Amino acid sequence: MSRATMTPAALAAALLLAGCASLVPPAGTPQPALPEGFRATAPAAAPEAAAHEWDGFFADTRLRQVVGLALQGNRSLRASAEAVERVRALVRVSEAAVLPQIDASGDASRQRSGGSTSSSFSASLGISNWELDLFGRLRSLEGAALARFEAQQDTQRAARLALVAETSNAWLALAAARQQAQLAQALRASQERTLAITQRQAALGAASGLQLARAQTAFEAARGAAAATATAATQARLQLELLAGQPLPESLLPTGQDEAAATALPALPAGLPAEALLQRPDLRAAEQALQAAAFDVGAARAARFPRITLTAAAGVRSPELDGLLRSGSGFWSFAPSIDLPLFDAGLRRAQVEAASATQRAALASYEGALQAAFREVADALAVRDGLAERLAAQQAQVAAAERSLQLVERSQALGASSQLELLDAQRQLAAAQQALVALRQAEAANRVGLLKALGGRWGEAAPG
Repeated sequence: MSRATMTPAALAAALLLAGCASLVPPAGTPQPALPEGFRATAPAAAPEAAAHEWDGFFADTRLRQVVGLALQGNRSLRASAEAVERVRALVRVSEAAVLPQIDASGDASRQRSGGSTSSSFSASLGISNWELDLFGRLRSLEGAALARFEAQQDTQRAARLALVAETSNAWLALAAARQQAQLAQALRASQERTLAITQRQAALGAASGLQLARAQTAFEAARGAAAATATAATQARLQLELLAGQPLPESLLPTGQDEAAATALPALPAGLPAEALLQRPDLRAAEQALQAAAFDVGAARAARFPRITLTAAAGVRSPELDGLLRSGSGFWSFAPSIDLPLFDAGLRRAQVEAASATQRAALASYEGALQAAFREVADALAVRDGLAERLAAQQAQVAAAERSLQLVERSQALGASSQLELLDAQRQLAAAQQALVALRQAEAANRVGLLKALGGRWGEAAPG
């Protein structure tokens, strides 16, 4: 049967059957090569639940409270939450486009012509330009909007996780800065005592001018370092308060003692499951962006097919207001229309090609984000493997420097060691202690970085 001889019912049935086939292409499933240390998992989607969440990561109650304040008061995070609400509203807009919109209207007119006066009153309900979604164009647009909403939600979760990591790192940096300031102040006090002793010895002729100059130089260097570390501690506090969005009381800040136990990273299992990365919010957002791009291709393909819209109205009309409810005053209208694309100079084809290219780009972006995620975790694990040995070596160096200083002080009291040896031992101990503080901060930052790289949680881990 030719198209020219098809009945309207047969044509409508053919259109409905054609609309049953989805025009949305598969989104594509990346199959990345897993690096050593990860094991493949069958499901592509991340599980909704996991063994550990980031809110159980912080052992220090002060740090937990500061992170909570940052999540409540940070302005950037608040802006990302409003972006989620905006995309949520766009989803409702796309959902409403699928359903008909019914409008009620009423009008009245009174006019005089040729010595006579006429009146007209009417009231009606109608549907205007409701598109029959035979080929899934509107459903594809709705699916794309929903996928973008999911992506925006995951982007907001990624922003929350990034803020948690940044705030905890800032708190740990403040703890290290205060420790460095305390060490610098202790060295300054020690060098000041040494300078005072040398000045008395020089006044008695027991110390040379060179010895006095060396003691003065060491003291001034220590005084400058103490001022610099105090400034760094102040700046670290201001940075933390900026992230929290408010001034913080002293009771929530680190004291400057050893804060290495502020974070508690559970033990990681051997053969980390790949799904631990697939639940990262940034990867989930990239996956949803890939789904949205596939729906956009479906909408562009559907736009190349005929578009049928309906306009209908029913109501009453009467020359008198009280006659609207009388029999015989009703009216109705039904006006379907069809838009058949015949020639558009390749516009719709180009739109499909552009949407397909966007989908391929989204797939490449997802694969790149997945590779970067593997690299972040691998880097964090590689650094973590050597941190324990480095910490043990640095602690042993501090202990050795302390013993060396004690021996030099005893030897100098007996007149067997010079002042230069004493100053050198003091500097070596201070440098070893400051390096230990920096290394402990790096170890804690590595824990936070690993937490962030794993999306804030990981499966099959046991508390450690």
